Amino acid sequence: MTARSASGVPRYVRPRPDRVLGLRAPAWTVLIAVALVGLVELLARSGAVSGTELVPVSEMLAGIAGLLVDPEFLVQNLLWTVGLIAVSFALATVLGVGLAYTMWRARWWRRAAQPYLNVYYAVPTFALYPILVVLFGTGAVPIVLLAVAFSSVVIAASALTGFGSVAPSVNKLAASLRLRPGQYLRRVLLPSAAPDIAAGMKLGFVYALIGVLATEFILATRGLGQFISHAYITFDAEEMYAGILFVCLFALGANLGLSALLNRFDWRRS
Repeated sequence: MTARSASGVPRYVRPRPDRVLGLRAPAWTVLIAVALVGLVELLARSGAVSGTELVPVSEMLAGIAGLLVDPEFLVQNLLWTVGLIAVSFALATVLGVGLAYTMWRARWWRRAAQPYLNVYYAVPTFALYPILVVLFGTGAVPIVLLAVAFSSVVIAASALTGFGSVAPSVNKLAASLRLRPGQYLRRVLLPSAAPDIAAGMKLGFVYALIGVLATEFILATRGLGQFISHAYITFDAEEMYAGILFVCLFALGANLGLSALLNRFDWRRS
């Protein structure tokens, strides 16, 4: 028997409450974050966990404050990594959208490449780094190449979905107006696919960030990943956790900022 409220409306058609225990979802997000931070602080201060395994969050934040006033850290690590992420993301976006467009234009190419696109992430991309080291050394080039390879495919997949979502009536209208390929791309295809491309770029940025930081752990002589790796190898727990927390906060802030920017191109939200 279907559960009903006092008004007689079945439970399954009633809107979900926007508050739980008097709090909205954003408040619960903050509350959970504060609880987790408090738990880590308590465990580290209580001595239940060794100081070489976990440090208090307050000491992590103090370590971050020290890093932000250290010119060597800012230039050799932070700016280096930010630059690599920006270059990798830009190249992945251009390559991904270009690949999707060529697949959309040429049906034979799409049929040939689609299976590889579907199973791409089953391939261990980071296993290629020894080859890249042999070819390009341990500088920025192999890091960028791995990050681009890791992030461009997800952008291509989203862009391809967007290109395929153009309504047939719009294509007929464009044909009746005799739009040239370049005009059709600028005025019809890209605006129609913009929401899907933006969604792919959001995820592609995360993949680019992960690709750069993960590769820096094993290839780089500087950068945020190498900074954390060096602190780990030298058993400097405070510096290591400060670097990890900084990377998490940096990634969160960058992702939120990029999402806010790309949401402006999503006409479906208006």
